[in-house]
Amino acid sequence: MTKRTLMKYIVSIIFSLLTVCLVSAQNLEIGVMGGGSYYYGDIVNEWTPSTIGGSGGVFLRYHINENMAIKGFGGYCKISGSDSLSSSSFQKNRNLSFWADVFEGSVQFEYSFVKDITRGRRLRNRFIPYAFAGLGAFYFMNYAYGPSHEIVKLYNMGTSGTVYNNFSVCVPFGVGFRYKITSNINLGMELGIRYTATTWLDDVGGPTTFYKPYTKENFLYNIGYLMSDRSTSQQYIGTGKQRGKVALSDVYVMCGFTLGYRLGTGGGGGGYRGRAIRCPRFY
Repeated sequence: MTKRTLMKYIVSIIFSLLTVCLVSAQNLEIGVMGGGSYYYGDIVNEWTPSTIGGSGGVFLRYHINENMAIKGFGGYCKISGSDSLSSSSFQKNRNLSFWADVFEGSVQFEYSFVKDITRGRRLRNRFIPYAFAGLGAFYFMNYAYGPSHEIVKLYNMGTSGTVYNNFSVCVPFGVGFRYKITSNINLGMELGIRYTATTWLDDVGGPTTFYKPYTKENFLYNIGYLMSDRSTSQQYIGTGKQRGKVALSDVYVMCGFTLGYRLGTGGGGGGYRGRAIRCPRFY
């Protein structure tokens, strides 16, 4: 599947979701999310709190029924990592570092473990825990400081002797909860993990080695040659030697608070459905 085809597919899903939502606006919820981000990959592969970044996003949630919902999400996060923070002697000597801006669009299916029942102003369940999973696409641009402390765009530099695509897909999944402040407003928290289809978020392609022979001609730009080996010892990496470490695809995490506003009265569109008040009979 090409990049253009995948984008058309995701846009069509989001457009279809919006169309359905507009037809039944009382089941539509709009909201925002803000919090932190984290990354796991070739440079950060152990708990390193100092690499926590920021994240934010907006979402549209369509409540199919009292337990299920579909959510369209668009967000941004900043991730980073540095070999100097690792306990691994291999990584400390390799001395790579990076940061990246990640822009994501995804469609997610949610299942609530407690029924989300709202009838007018009546709230039967205020605390709604849920789990979710979906499919998304993202664009990233990664950077690092160059030999003269200038900011260098790592993408397309060919630091491993190859040029990679900075557009990829991800599978978001996680858990969260919503707490209903009123029948229309809810506050919550969400932890979402994104398993990606790329190993290049950190500009290191897993357990890769360099092109042979290791020369400047193997790189698109000479700066790529310089950025490929930033080790503490001269030519530590070298021709054919290991540059990467983690074979799995990169993972990034978005976690934060959510604030949502549900249009209409919710709960299937009806107003308050308590016991009806019968009119007195007159004989």
